[in-house]
Amino acid sequence: MNIYADKHFTINHSSTINQMKYVITSLFLLCLISIATAQELQFEIRGTYTRGVSKEKLHAAKTMIDIRPGYPASMIEGYTSTKISVITSGNSREATGMNETLNPVQQNLLKTAEVGSDIVVQIGYIHVNPVTLFPDMREMHFVLTVVPEVEAAYPGGYQELSTYLKYHAINKLPEAITKKMPPVLIRFVISDDGSIVNARITESSKDAAIDKLLLEAIRKMPKWNPAMSAEGERIEQEFEFSVGNTGC
Repeated sequence: MNIYADKHFTINHSSTINQMKYVITSLFLLCLISIATAQELQFEIRGTYTRGVSKEKLHAAKTMIDIRPGYPASMIEGYTSTKISVITSGNSREATGMNETLNPVQQNLLKTAEVGSDIVVQIGYIHVNPVTLFPDMREMHFVLTVVPEVEAAYPGGYQELSTYLKYHAINKLPEAITKKMPPVLIRFVISDDGSIVNARITESSKDAAIDKLLLEAIRKMPKWNPAMSAEGERIEQEFEFSVGNTGC
């Protein structure tokens, strides 16, 4: 019995060692994959806004829900105030209300917003605390940016745009530099004829040669399909190109 027990133990011990070797090898390979992924530069081109809304939607809006999908009306027991501000070219105008229904002054204010205007909404409301059952006074704040009815688009779509950026910018960056390169941000405007205008560095790589390479790639892009209003008018739209290493 003792001999059998020893042999049995040895077999299990050997199996455990093999399993440990397999796990260690697997973890090592995963680390290599993780490191390789972390060293890849991530890049993106997007509109310069977080949450967009069209002029047409603002013109038809009657309630907060109309301008903000997912508006949490069910969690609001009552209102203390609402304020809407429209900021266009640095100039701000505001109108106040009492609840989620937009009053005539607020509705008229929203109709003055242009493409690129920011709509800032501040709401004071009452929410019943589910633990104490007492009403809490709370505030909600969100920002919308007015975007074209049809946004500007690169010819061939995003995949073609990605291919262009890899060939003319990303693949030309020296690996030794990109490993330590801080995030870079370039803003540019697609004009009403699809041309790239006003391209500029807003967050630098701290390397003049790298900044120049990335900026030239943006400036030399083919013409885009310009943005369009609901009336079919061609209008300009601002975008941003971000690139950086997301690894640690």
